[in-house]
Amino acid sequence: MAAQPITVIKRDGSEVPFDDQHVLRSIERVGVPKELHDRVLAHIKEKVQADDTITTDEIFYHIREFLIDKDKKSGLRFNLRQAIFELGPTGFPFEKYLGKIFADQGYKVQTDLIMEGECVSHEIDLLIEKGGRREIVEAKFHNQKIGKTDVQVLLYTYARFLDVKSPNNIDGVWVATNTKLTTDAIDYAKCKGVKTLSWNYPEGGSLAEFVEKPKMYPVTTLTDLTGEEERRFIDNGIVLASDLLKVSDEELRTKYLIDEKRIPVIRESAELICNS
Repeated sequence: MAAQPITVIKRDGSEVPFDDQHVLRSIERVGVPKELHDRVLAHIKEKVQADDTITTDEIFYHIREFLIDKDKKSGLRFNLRQAIFELGPTGFPFEKYLGKIFADQGYKVQTDLIMEGECVSHEIDLLIEKGGRREIVEAKFHNQKIGKTDVQVLLYTYARFLDVKSPNNIDGVWVATNTKLTTDAIDYAKCKGVKTLSWNYPEGGSLAEFVEKPKMYPVTTLTDLTGEEERRFIDNGIVLASDLLKVSDEELRTKYLIDEKRIPVIRESAELICNS
């Protein structure tokens, strides 16, 4: 007797058939060895509920738990998008994280400024400078995966740019977000020349690609850290896993209150993703 088809319940409540290829593409992207592909699919299907349904979040967590156990390096890389969401909840850690990314690309970066415009003053998330150009960045952080960054964000960001442009010699403007952009948002950005950095756009320069190419993995990627430990690191400017590797064992014990027995495990995880 043929197995019942599996239904996937998405975050917006809609339902789609389970697609092996969708899962395979996501695990191939993070370098899961081919010999584990069938085992990943089998592990997910073992976890399907009695009514043959499974949520997208459940699929993510089952893949991650399997990979962390069987191939930790790819498991940590698979955790990347969730790690970006865990930078919240205020959004300020996301601004710090973006600052690290832009600095890695050769920009001089300032964060969290007040800038006087022609009409009113504005809170500016980031001011970046390179090659004689000064640009402002609106950091739009979402701590939930559901939803996209819409055209309203582009509209008010562009209006802010127009107000601060002349008094502050600003040459350009960005919108950077950890979610996807709506079609209208992309169209408006193209029309007005607003640079964008979102999870999967633009092709060849998306947030996912920005992160993975220079190995800019946030500390929240490390599944061995508790939420409280992550906050402690971020509050002290340790935003990247590579930053953590520069911290001495003594500081990890005394300043960040990491149990001595866990330090080698945490270092091993950070080294795995930084050298992947």
